[in-house]
Amino acid sequence: MDLSTLFDHKRVIFSLEIFPPKKDTPYNVIYNTLLKLRGLPVDFISVTYGAGGSAAQREKTKSPR
Repeated sequence: MDLSTLFDHKRVIFSLEIFPPKKDTPYNVIYNTLLKLRGLPVDFISVTYGAGGSAAQREKTKSPR
């Protein structure tokens, strides 16, 4: 379903925001968390990458001198 159609129904939308694990954290941490949240009536999940200026994000935005 397209996200915009969710808002056409004029009801409360429930979403979750997740952050990918850091490089030194195993990916199964996020999968285990999502499994625990599985029963919630979530309409969609958004993934935020590079929040807070992670090292990977800083590398992408550095300008050459």
